[in-house]
Amino acid sequence: MGRQLDDAEIEALQTRRDEVRAKALASIASWYVPWLHLCVTAGIGVAGAVAAVWHLHDVRAIEWLVVPGVFTLSNAVEWRAHRNVLHRRWRPIAVLYDRHTPMHHMVFQYHDMAMRSSREFALVLIPSAGVAAVIAMLAPFAYIAGRFVTPNCGWLVLMTGSLYVMTYELTHLAYHLPPDSFIGRLSLIRVLREHHARHHDPRLMQKWNFNVTVPLFDWVYGTIAKGETLEKIGIREEKPV
Repeated sequence: MGRQLDDAEIEALQTRRDEVRAKALASIASWYVPWLHLCVTAGIGVAGAVAAVWHLHDVRAIEWLVVPGVFTLSNAVEWRAHRNVLHRRWRPIAVLYDRHTPMHHMVFQYHDMAMRSSREFALVLIPSAGVAAVIAMLAPFAYIAGRFVTPNCGWLVLMTGSLYVMTYELTHLAYHLPPDSFIGRLSLIRVLREHHARHHDPRLMQKWNFNVTVPLFDWVYGTIAKGETLEKIGIREEKPV
């Protein structure tokens, strides 16, 4: 589980965090526009959903069951990808691990989750091309559902998957906003931020709280870090409400 850090270790960790943050910010292109990144990322998700909705016609009640089904599967994929891809270094896609665990997790930790400037959107949001790639990977599944079930089912797969990816990005960004901001003060965000923040303790990140959007599969797999888990490693729980 881990042990309580002494003062010297905490100071060394903070120094390392500052170095990683400075290096990460220095690597961001000079032409990077944080709010454009957010708009494009969210816009790709919206565009996929709108395109799907545009093609829906006379959806039957049973066809709407696709929505909770795809949401549940997406949550399972989120949990699995976070645990097995973002926290394990696989050579063909090592960049995902490098960007997530040594950088994102070093910069943002349990008692210090907030971004210090909008340029740090680049340290939290998925690159826009990555969001587009995720939605593109939905296309074959949408086609199969549309071909072998009903056309509406195919479009509902695309709609739900696109909205899920957008929700992932927006909720993750919300957890890294200052807690005293308008969004940061929202009750639901405070609860979900606490769940995500526990994952950001380096002693917990390999085992607990892999869901970012909704901790459904953390509950299914028993990977929700409770208050007593924090007490065992000697950190004080931050109350979300």
